[in-house]
Amino acid sequence: MWALMMICFLSPMDAEAQHLLDSSDLLHEEQLGFAKVYKLSFSGIVFYVCVGGIGKVLSSAAVTACILAHPEVDAFINIGIGGSLDAEKAPLLSAVIGEKFCQHDMDTTAFGDPKSYLNGLGIVDIPADLGLNIKIQHACQALSIPCTKGVIASGDQGIADENKKREIAEYYGALLIDMEAAAFAEVCYVYDKPFGCLRIVSDAVDHSAEYLENKYPAGKKACEVALEILKQAA
Repeated sequence: MWALMMICFLSPMDAEAQHLLDSSDLLHEEQLGFAKVYKLSFSGIVFYVCVGGIGKVLSSAAVTACILAHPEVDAFINIGIGGSLDAEKAPLLSAVIGEKFCQHDMDTTAFGDPKSYLNGLGIVDIPADLGLNIKIQHACQALSIPCTKGVIASGDQGIADENKKREIAEYYGALLIDMEAAAFAEVCYVYDKPFGCLRIVSDAVDHSAEYLENKYPAGKKACEVALEILKQAA
């Protein structure tokens, strides 16, 4: 059943998808708004990659465009990088598999809502698809990449302040922060599309300067996991 699923890998930046593109045969390329969408083949498996842009708005637009333009896509997996909120559980260049996703900069508490409440949906956390996360975990294990599961908190902020990071970690129980995963998850939730997420740690709690040094190797490692998922499906 897994081999018959059409997967679209979602990445915000070119650096997070380039190795996946370079390792596959290009079948078709298109522009959907700001997003670049590639139809590819690897080991006989046809799949899509969408590079949508940084931040929640561009990410939401990208996955929405993919869902509407390509109804044949069965499931979406976000691959990319992120900042660890717990250097012991999620050390540098390890993998974090998102179990739940929240928006740490969503705030309607002035109206009596819980922090990060998604009005209309009536929830704070968006759950990941268990089956996809099992596939991601198996791929990490096959590559001997240390991985852990947990909450990923997203927001339109590049956060370097240690106190702010600790506040997010404590309030949400989050292991990692990024700028897109919760937006991808919310759109997939609304459209009833299975969603999974793998983020490779590019920087630790108190070392945000590591990001520039590690974003490319971390992005490549995320792509290697995606390729392993495809290999296991072949």
